[in-house]
Amino acid sequence: MRSSWMSYHHQMFFISACWITALLTSAEFLLSMSMLATLLVGIFEWNKGKIKIRPIWKNFKQTIREKRDWWWWTVPFLLVLFTSVYSTEDYEYLLERLRIKIPFLILPFAFAAIPRVPRKFYLNLHYLFFILYVITSFGVLGNYILDFEAINEAISKGQPVPTPTNHIRYSLMGAFATFVGFFLFRDRHTVKNPIERWLILGSTIYLLTFLHVLSVRSGLAVFYLTMGFLICRHIILTRRLLVGTVALVGLVALPIIAYYSLPSFQQKIAYMRWDFQQFQQGKGETYSDSERLHSLMMGVHIIKENPLLGVGAGDVKHQVMGHYDKHLPELPQESKKMPHNQFISVWAGTGLIGLAFFVLSLLIPLFKKRRLRNKYLLAFFLISFFSFLVENTIENAIGIGLFLLFILWGMVLPQEEHSPEIDVIATKK
Repeated sequence: MRSSWMSYHHQMFFISACWITALLTSAEFLLSMSMLATLLVGIFEWNKGKIKIRPIWKNFKQTIREKRDWWWWTVPFLLVLFTSVYSTEDYEYLLERLRIKIPFLILPFAFAAIPRVPRKFYLNLHYLFFILYVITSFGVLGNYILDFEAINEAISKGQPVPTPTNHIRYSLMGAFATFVGFFLFRDRHTVKNPIERWLILGSTIYLLTFLHVLSVRSGLAVFYLTMGFLICRHIILTRRLLVGTVALVGLVALPIIAYYSLPSFQQKIAYMRWDFQQFQQGKGETYSDSERLHSLMMGVHIIKENPLLGVGAGDVKHQVMGHYDKHLPELPQESKKMPHNQFISVWAGTGLIGLAFFVLSLLIPLFKKRRLRNKYLLAFFLISFFSFLVENTIENAIGIGLFLLFILWGMVLPQEEHSPEIDVIATKK
């Protein structure tokens, strides 16, 4: 009997477990190895004691034609590559962009070859992510409790709660993990014992609290925006106005309760107010909110000068630093940041034409085959999309790894395995 490890699904589950672990611990080498393993397993298979190319690739032209909606995910890499024709002043940064974005080129090919997966496999994968995030959060919370006064003091000065990976990416993962827990509870998904369902609910409530303890504004912003969108969507689809209204009131009340019960959240709000006051008085150049606003201003300066084609994705950093020297020459080097907005960064580098292709590459694959009926994929896409408004989410290895893992697995799930919610509603009508 063939070993279970020869099964593609077992191999991919193990690789994805390593991938998630790398994301949660900022282990970039493990992340790179996980991506490489995904590519190799997507191209080759072990068949009757021999390594062979998977059948899906034997007719390459037909595969490309049948999977054409997948190739939109290669656009972020191709934009960097094509604009390098006129991006020649900073080759080091250009090569760094190409290296970081290469997963967009290779991973769609790997995931496009994935054999059909059952919904249980898909839910188990998200369950694993949920469990691993909860485990790492215990360490973060324990460290916060042990060093309570010092960390709260640091928060009051604009510094984050220590996390095992970049605090912004970690908070985005926390927002998604909270939705995953809620969805798993609704789906009554367990592995062995029905009591797991109530442990999932308890852990989800804990994560909701933990997200406010972290008090990372990007994570909280995308959580509230995504939750608000999903509640409004539910009201429209189900026409349950009373339930939806209660949910929206609860959503508004949640940060108020957090403010009066969680010191870290209270300190973060106080710092935001103070920082904004400093910016209004022209004194906040080196504070976090002011740095964000200045970074956006530098991106807008570049867009105004090169609106249609941009300056080339490889020259964005060079141009941003040039505008800092021109408009804010007194600003310390460590306060000069790249624009904190994915769309502004893409527009500055590739122009309005590149931005249009970038947005299309996000939307077309997910709207085809009604993939966004999958509530897990919808929640993750909304979290990612909203994060693009306040962060350069996919301009580093961890951000790209997080984005592609859950987006591409969501693409794999067959249409008939998506959430039946809309069909049920339509039937009732």
